[in-house]
Amino acid sequence: MKYNKVSMIVSREIGKSIAEELFAFGIRHHFNEIGRSSILNRKTGFSSFFSKPALINYPVDILSFFVEDDEDRAVLSYFAKKYDLRSPGKGSIFSQEIEVLEVHKEYMQKQELRLKHNDNENRLFRDLTGIICVVQRGEGDKVARVALNYGTSVPATTHGEGSGVRDKLGLLRITLPSEKELINLVLSRHDADAVMELYISEAKLDEPGRGLAYSFPIKYGMINTKISRSQAESAASIEQMVSAIDSLKGGMEWRKSSLERESFKNREFLYDLAELNLICEEGRGTELVEAAMSSGAPGATICKIRYNNLDNEMETHRSVKELCKMIVPESQVPEICEALKKTGCFENDAKAFLYSLPVQKAFTYRAKRY
Repeated sequence: MKYNKVSMIVSREIGKSIAEELFAFGIRHHFNEIGRSSILNRKTGFSSFFSKPALINYPVDILSFFVEDDEDRAVLSYFAKKYDLRSPGKGSIFSQEIEVLEVHKEYMQKQELRLKHNDNENRLFRDLTGIICVVQRGEGDKVARVALNYGTSVPATTHGEGSGVRDKLGLLRITLPSEKELINLVLSRHDADAVMELYISEAKLDEPGRGLAYSFPIKYGMINTKISRSQAESAASIEQMVSAIDSLKGGMEWRKSSLERESFKNREFLYDLAELNLICEEGRGTELVEAAMSSGAPGATICKIRYNNLDNEMETHRSVKELCKMIVPESQVPEICEALKKTGCFENDAKAFLYSLPVQKAFTYRAKRY
């Protein structure tokens, strides 16, 4: 079953308002992951030449939900306009095409959206790519700074626990924490390859156990380009001017920054992959990841998310779920899906929901073969 996943990365205050609106517009289920966004605190004056800007972190809500194939543009346009997400610093909103593989009946309630798409409302960008970089706890700010230094967009960092790969590293696993940080970034596709290369270099992903980075397609979206805060006064910030040019040009291709001219190393990327996302009841993730690993999944990162749903009696229910993210070969997806079905996780005990997204390419350490 083909659907669209809509995601919004916004401040906690805005997130609370959006969550209240979703039910009113007929979206009966949504998920909320807590994270942080980072911007640069640029100082002015002579001393700024001798020190790098500090990072300012602030809490964000990452709201996500699923709609039919032709409904995502209406949803994106409405929330982008109402919450002024075109303006730098307000947040990001985007959609992705997904395939639902197996799902518990709890998630299958019929939705009837009370939104109409208007082509004259906020023009959405198409030339976007997403990148997720998974690193050890404490390394997230270093990676987030990469995107900010090069002016791409504002990253959002979330937390999870690694399962699988670390257990295969023998004595090295003693020095590696299981806690992970996931840096989520949506940016112009013209900058994606360069940022991926910078992530690999900065996070040392070509060393054992350091992490993973992968890119994926974005269908439509708007991104937050408010990458810094400065004490300097001006009529309009650089971010506001860039956003205005984006609107005039109808996209971000005009940027094609110096990042495209960066020299790349000869990396061995992984292709023909999929991101499997398994949502299940809290406490069941590790067991189900083990079942997936028995059929070819190399490991997973397990995150805590909040689930909000409106039942047929119009009662609101809230609970904590686990989101297990796995990067697997496309050819292994049917076998992994079958292995999970055999555990009974799509019944009432675990109430699981499994969907996949395409991965454009990925990079992690791989032992050399001689």
